[in-house]
Amino acid sequence: MLLEDHHLSLIEWTELPRGIRLGTGGAVRVSGQGEDGGLVRIRLAMQGEGQVVLELPLGDAAGYWNPGLSGGRGLPADWAGRDAFSAVRSAPIGALYDADGSSRLAFGFDCLVHEGELQFGVSEEEKTFVVRLPIEGRLAELESGLDLVVVGEAMPYARAVRAVSEAVRADLPVRPPSTASREPVYSTWYAHSQRISEQVIEADVAVAAELGCRSVFIDDGWQRFGDGRWYAGCGDWVPDEAKFPDLAAFSGRLHARGLDVVLWIAPLLLGEQSEAFARLRGFARHYSDGLRAWVLDPRHPEVRAHLVETCARLVRDYDLDGLKIDFLNNAMVYAGEPSTGDLADVGEAMTVLLRGVADVVDLERPGALIEFRQPYVSPAVASYADVVRADDCPADAVQNRRSILDLRLLANGQIVHADPIMWDPTASPDAAVRQLFGAFFGVPQISMPLASLPASHRAEVAAVLRVWRELRDVLLDGEITAGLPIDGYPTAAARLGDTLFVAAYGASVVDLALEGVRRLVVLNASGAGQLAYRSSASAPVTAGLTVLTGEALGAASISVDLTAHGFLPVPPWSIAELAID
Repeated sequence: MLLEDHHLSLIEWTELPRGIRLGTGGAVRVSGQGEDGGLVRIRLAMQGEGQVVLELPLGDAAGYWNPGLSGGRGLPADWAGRDAFSAVRSAPIGALYDADGSSRLAFGFDCLVHEGELQFGVSEEEKTFVVRLPIEGRLAELESGLDLVVVGEAMPYARAVRAVSEAVRADLPVRPPSTASREPVYSTWYAHSQRISEQVIEADVAVAAELGCRSVFIDDGWQRFGDGRWYAGCGDWVPDEAKFPDLAAFSGRLHARGLDVVLWIAPLLLGEQSEAFARLRGFARHYSDGLRAWVLDPRHPEVRAHLVETCARLVRDYDLDGLKIDFLNNAMVYAGEPSTGDLADVGEAMTVLLRGVADVVDLERPGALIEFRQPYVSPAVASYADVVRADDCPADAVQNRRSILDLRLLANGQIVHADPIMWDPTASPDAAVRQLFGAFFGVPQISMPLASLPASHRAEVAAVLRVWRELRDVLLDGEITAGLPIDGYPTAAARLGDTLFVAAYGASVVDLALEGVRRLVVLNASGAGQLAYRSSASAPVTAGLTVLTGEALGAASISVDLTAHGFLPVPPWSIAELAID
């Protein structure tokens, strides 16, 4: 229907590599084209509204990847596939991939800030896949035009997505990672919800430090009126003195334990109980029934100034090492609405706001941590946060894994964190291990009442985090490959230097690219006692296998021959290391 509904008879078509066609219409025209390193960059000139269309044969397409929070990664019909984007929601990037994991189409537009919508899907009539970007609203006012980047050669979809993401963000700076960003976290949220206090947290942090956590994220509930689960009290951002009589002194005590302190804030939310409500109510026209709070409109300079100063004050007054900034995507309730502020576009306003926040936080605490979360993942705002976190998925290890790997494909320079990990403390320790294994390709955030956690759970968590920290550079800095998104990434791998880490999350065959690998680490996140594998090695190799976690920890090493295919004797819910001769 995209091909039928939008006057495609008036489109000018340009042939691109690999059978891809680029169509432009209305006041949009191709003004230049070049190739560099397997990427085709097309310059698009705009003198008003119009459209850009990509079309290609379906081939053996299995799914479509995009950075939005849609649950599936399959093939939508072209009347169904939609992804709205702006600086704080998704990004105009996508990839169509074949059943063998190669990309048929990977593309990105560099209009990362302003509001827009990508339309995509299978054309039932033409048996093709179609992507359409309407050029309207603020996009039609981009006098400088925009760039479209398309991968022009065959490559694995994960590499293609990374190449496109890097290309569209071009010269945008990368926020240097804070020290705390690369270390496991103790989070209060799922552990205690809003029922937190100095005493509650201090009881947990001694255990957190023993487990390997190096920071404390004090979540919702620290602030005045931070009770009742909702947000009717947000706006003042001062401590609840019954819970935190002296928050600065409390931060000092946590620092003395060697722990950084990061504080939660939802700066766009304005509750009717707050003192700030009377002063700021005129800048908040939208009420969220789900949050029970009003949403401030960032297009007003008064709102931006207030929020920037609030973030600076928190870091300064309470001796903080960073901020966890939540609910930024709620600004999109103003998308498309007329503005009474100095800026018309929500994405532009949020970019200005977040740049201001990052600048003042750095003035108050150089090297501070700033955390964003899905869905505000656009490269346009990656410069203003060193951490990007998976969206909320309490106790859902599968969704945590999917979200983390989605972010790892997209994020450039940012450190990806797991959604805080929780499990049933009355279950077996395997429940904790399953959650940790789902978070392994990001930085784990532990969120359990640690003071009362059974000793057997503590031991398993400590063992897994010990291995994670030892492999941290490989997991966070290595090149990521993964199984098909439509299958939920059933396998994933990270390679750095001569170390290869692979994880199996089910019955899928694990591919081992062993050229130059001296150290192979295998995570078995399944109940099977062995993992099927395929190896790229030109000749059989021998390796010594040692179990690093799980019930078989401490067992004698065994010799394993790695041939073209076979089975790895890695125990269930365990990690093993193979030293290759």
